[in-house]
Amino acid sequence: MLVLLIATAIAASLLVELGLMVARDLIEASQFRHEDEPQMNEAFKRTSGGAW
Repeated sequence: MLVLLIATAIAASLLVELGLMVARDLIEASQFRHEDEPQMNEAFKRTSGGAW
């Protein structure tokens, strides 16, 4: 019984770690997307503003 409890605790810990890694990757990916967006908007404004 104790072995089953320990094995369940270890499995739960590994699942929590996996969930945290996935969440961290998603957060980092969304931050990069938001950082690039203003730079791209600025580039488009400069090229379109000069052409008109």
